[in-house]
Amino acid sequence: MSGTGENNYGWISTLRGFAALLVFFAHPPMPWADNSVGFVIGRTGVAIFFLIMGYLAVQARQKRTRKQYLYNRFIRMYPVFWLILVATYITKVVLARVGLFSHIKDLLFNMTLFNKFFGSSPLIGTSWMMPIQVCFFVALAVLSADFFEYASEKTIERLFIAGGIGAVLISLLRFITHNDGIPTAFVLLIMFGLIGIQYKEYGDIRSISRYLEIYAAAFVPSVILSYRGEFIRYIVAYVAGIALFVLADKYKVSVEAMNKLGSVGFSFFLVSDIPQLILEKIIVLVDPKNPDKKAELYIVKLVLFIVIKFAASLGLAHLLTKYVEKPMLSKAKSIEMSMK
Repeated sequence: MSGTGENNYGWISTLRGFAALLVFFAHPPMPWADNSVGFVIGRTGVAIFFLIMGYLAVQARQKRTRKQYLYNRFIRMYPVFWLILVATYITKVVLARVGLFSHIKDLLFNMTLFNKFFGSSPLIGTSWMMPIQVCFFVALAVLSADFFEYASEKTIERLFIAGGIGAVLISLLRFITHNDGIPTAFVLLIMFGLIGIQYKEYGDIRSISRYLEIYAAAFVPSVILSYRGEFIRYIVAYVAGIALFVLADKYKVSVEAMNKLGSVGFSFFLVSDIPQLILEKIIVLVDPKNPDKKAELYIVKLVLFIVIKFAASLGLAHLLTKYVEKPMLSKAKSIEMSMK
């Protein structure tokens, strides 16, 4: 999750920063935020995050006992998320001029990251992917630390087949019931993490072609059943995610600006809702489609909105990483080492 600590792959840091940037530019106030362009940009970033997660996960697991690993993942995800969540909640209730405890249930449900199962909407839009990551880490903890090191190709293939069948069945249920709340993305992104694990193991996309074929055989019908006419944008986003991931590794891309963004990427894409909420109250964007308004004014305000939001998000993320996340991880390390 975090760019601090154990992750020393230069291209991974660059790619993490780029993925965070994609997610940022897929959300308001971007003009394309609510259309297919915005979706593809954002979901490509998400796909990259899950590939990175899988790529790094096994190494992190092998260094730790089961208890140490679960503690490590918890510390890296929840405390900083809780801090940003509370800050976002306070910002929302203050700007809405409602009581501080008027939506306290939503806050408490969101703190679990599994608020959707309680019928509560996410207070931070980008947090929707985090419960999938939690489940991935728990599953990895349940397995032995050296499971993927010694598992046969047949065993891994069976994992992909089981995941693929699960994805198709979930999608079929969603199609039959017309219930858009059924999480098709859950299994598809878990499997994307598995692709990251296997890519790390073999170091070559061609060597894992069999697993990619199984994934594609499940992915295509799953997105068609679940998203119907919108399935093409899912295919484009996931393919783009794999392509960018492989290219970044092949050419060992390292961009200092992206490395720095990647080092605060976790906080960056979570905290950006706060400046967004505040700026919406200060800068009222003009719709260029309205003939009574000047398009030039809209463009100026839009650029100003984006620049301020980006700078504020980056600044907050830097402060959180430097003064909260890094000190906390440093102190947590000694606790982790004392566990067995």
